[in-house]
Amino acid sequence: MDEAVALVVAAPVVALSLWALAFVGGFSNGQARATVAAELAAQTASQATGPEAADAAGRIALGATLSACARTSTAIAHTDAGQSAAVTVVCEVPGPLPGNRVCFTGYAQSRPVASAHVRVACPAP
Repeated sequence: MDEAVALVVAAPVVALSLWALAFVGGFSNGQARATVAAELAAQTASQATGPEAADAAGRIALGATLSACARTSTAIAHTDAGQSAAVTVVCEVPGPLPGNRVCFTGYAQSRPVASAHVRVACPAP
C-alpha cells in the first residue's frame, strides 16, 4: 500500500478516534459535575425552609453544572425543613448524540451531618 492510500484509510479512523475521545470526555465531565451538583443541592435544600428550598437547590445545581451540561433540571424528592433533603439532578450532556443524560439523587441531613449521592434512572423526557 502506498502512502497516499494509507493516509486516506487512516484519516477517518483518526478523526473518529478524536471524536470519541471528546464525546467520552464531555460525558464524564457532565457525570462528575452532576454528582457534585446533586450533593450540593441537597445540602442547600436541607438548610432552607419552605419554597426557598427548591429555588436554592435549582440555582446551586445550575451553577455546579453550567460548563458541563446543555440543560440542567432539579426535582426535590424529599425535604424536611432544616433536617434533611433529597434532590435529583438531571444533566443533559451536550454532544452529537441527542438524549444523553445523567441523573443523580443527592441526599443530605443536618444531624448527624452526612451527605451522599446515587446514580438513578433518568425520568422520561
